[in-house]
Amino acid sequence: MEQAMGELMETVRRSRFLADLSPYDRDPWRTAIAIPAGILAGAVAGLLGALSATLVFMLIVSGLDGASAAMELFRVFSETDLAEPTGRESLFILAALAGVNLGAAIGFVAAAGAIHHRRIRDYVNDGQPLRWRLMVGGLVLVGLVMLAVTGGAVLTGQTIDPPILRVSPNLVGRSLYAVIAVALLVLASAAEELVFRGWLLKQSAAYVRNPIALMALNGLLFAAIHLDPNLDAFLVRAAMGAGLTWMALRLGGIELGIGAHAANNVVILLMLRPMTTRPDAAHEFKVGLIASALVVLAGFIAIAELAVRWPALRRWTRLSSPATA
Repeated sequence: MEQAMGELMETVRRSRFLADLSPYDRDPWRTAIAIPAGILAGAVAGLLGALSATLVFMLIVSGLDGASAAMELFRVFSETDLAEPTGRESLFILAALAGVNLGAAIGFVAAAGAIHHRRIRDYVNDGQPLRWRLMVGGLVLVGLVMLAVTGGAVLTGQTIDPPILRVSPNLVGRSLYAVIAVALLVLASAAEELVFRGWLLKQSAAYVRNPIALMALNGLLFAAIHLDPNLDAFLVRAAMGAGLTWMALRLGGIELGIGAHAANNVVILLMLRPMTTRPDAAHEFKVGLIASALVVLAGFIAIAELAVRWPALRRWTRLSSPATA
């Protein structure tokens, strides 16, 4: 058992995703310059992304229901304690956030990567075309697992009030909401994966190749950027970030992680908690969430191993060879 674990860790350490690291990546001066340059470029691109997404969404609403309906959407930004937005308002918030995330991620990675002589696509996988089947696989697998967990909670007596049932009085409206929400959440998740499991993972691996250290660093920074006021929620997010790091190392890219990350957010948005502008309230530390964090970490690692080891899934995703150098 110990030997098998050692061999697995060595396989992850030699991930093809990290095989192209160069002296440019290991130059501390370049790294020191890349971070502030990336932050500046990301801030500008994030603002442009938010403006573009907001404008497109307003034009669509204006075409459907008039300019006054489009202007009313801005109340979501003035009412910071809005707990129950309409379906349209929820999608408006989500579109703005997706625009910010995607713009900021592309700006940051493009600027920081240029200093390391890299293109954006170098942070997606090990040089292959976008593996969209892996992305869909992650979306479906993690989505099914989370729906099963939610269903199990209902069977044990917990009460849930799915937001998807409140966004529209009919099935067509709910279905349209779900499709748009999934698309926006995939974009938002892709942005975070590009920065954390793309740029940050490669850049930190230029100095440290230990998989456990990379998972811990990536998970802690991923949780920290969300500015959650509660330590228990911080630990769950850190575990998720660590598990997504394992996925990227094991699969040689971020595509499976994009789908898995998006599925997590999709189930939360549609089944558990609506998209609002209300910040998370502080609460007492919930010891039970430590176990939840461990389950999240183990679950994401298990999904990655399933994608690597299940022959039928490997054939469908066209993952033809182990992602090691």
